[in-house]
Amino acid sequence: MTQQNPKNPIFENQALALAGVAQFTLYAHELATDGRDLPARFNSAAQAIFCTDPDHAIDVYGSRSGVADGTRYLRVQLSGRRPDAKGAAVARYIGQILKLSGKVLGDEQALGRIRGAIDRARLAEAEDVADIFDAAYRETISSMRPQIMLRGEPTYLKNEFIQRRIRTQLLAAVRCGVMWRQCGGGFVSLFFRRKALLAALG
Repeated sequence: MTQQNPKNPIFENQALALAGVAQFTLYAHELATDGRDLPARFNSAAQAIFCTDPDHAIDVYGSRSGVADGTRYLRVQLSGRRPDAKGAAVARYIGQILKLSGKVLGDEQALGRIRGAIDRARLAEAEDVADIFDAAYRETISSMRPQIMLRGEPTYLKNEFIQRRIRTQLLAAVRCGVMWRQCGGGFVSLFFRRKALLAALG
């Protein structure tokens, strides 16, 4: 059996796509649990959603520093270390996101609605972008299974402003999950290529 080359650009794109899924899922979780709404995080999610035709996965984030939080989280997961309670919760959401991404990719109607929302958001005022992405998520992904039910503090989960931010982060996570699949990612390959993906994260 030949050893996979960890510098293979296929693995790098898959690893960076997974890091994006992890990052935006982590951000959604932290919004739900402690209301951590940082403008840079929202801007990062919006950038990922707006980048619809990248040449490489890294283009979605601008640079590796743009996906640093997801990369750190993913390194722990791929290394086989036991995650803490927070890490385990995020891992469950990531699994759901990856399954949803496959359904979104195979649903042309949902993809069309999301593309339309992105086009509208490009022309919208900055303060309206979250509303547009929130509506796009609710009109398409919310009705799919598995349904993502974030656990957190009721104060934050019932706050409409934070709800919109959470759905924007989840939409960005699904976007990266779609990219992961477009790069050839799958659950079987994820299981058997952990070391190659870990090496590709750098």
